[in-house]
Amino acid sequence: MKKLLVAMLCLLSFFPTVAQNKVQWGLEVGAGMSAWMGKNADGSKPLFNPKVGVTLDIPLNWLVSFQTGVNWTSKGANCGTDKDFVIGRVQVNQNYFQMPLLAAFHVGATSMFDMVFTVGPYIAYGISGESETKVDALTMSWPTFDDLYYQKSFYEGHNRFDAGVQAGVGLDFKEWTVGLDADFGFCKIASGPSPYNFAMYFTVGYKF
Repeated sequence: MKKLLVAMLCLLSFFPTVAQNKVQWGLEVGAGMSAWMGKNADGSKPLFNPKVGVTLDIPLNWLVSFQTGVNWTSKGANCGTDKDFVIGRVQVNQNYFQMPLLAAFHVGATSMFDMVFTVGPYIAYGISGESETKVDALTMSWPTFDDLYYQKSFYEGHNRFDAGVQAGVGLDFKEWTVGLDADFGFCKIASGPSPYNFAMYFTVGYKF
């Protein structure tokens, strides 16, 4: 995790030097839906989850810019469980530090704002999370990314590393942005037959 954070900070610190005064920083908050996808996601249900982060926009020409930043992103789902483990459903929460690496295409819609279409990869590292289930009147919880021992059985924690593709569309005003982003994970959330992350957020940002 330390190596990934150092790499993120080094990458962000390099951009202002390259882009000189063209770099535009911002703060962004979002809320939306996270879920799992893939053939092993049967029976899972979406959760309401937030994200917040720092954004960076580097214009390359009048049409295209490079967008990145660091987000704290919450994902997960409500899923069924192994009958040998617990009865009922488990709510799984996965919190990541996430860095998008996006190409942004700016299309002048009106004199007040641009339409912006973004697409590109993202990388993420799980930093925290909690899984919770109820058995009769008992509530059980455990760290999502940690291994679990229960009734002499071993259950491997979820994978911390995630990567995939992010796509979005938004409105870019002089000081504000609003948009809709979607993350499509390419890495299984756990070892063995496992689904992939999916999330969609409505976001609002302020530019400095």
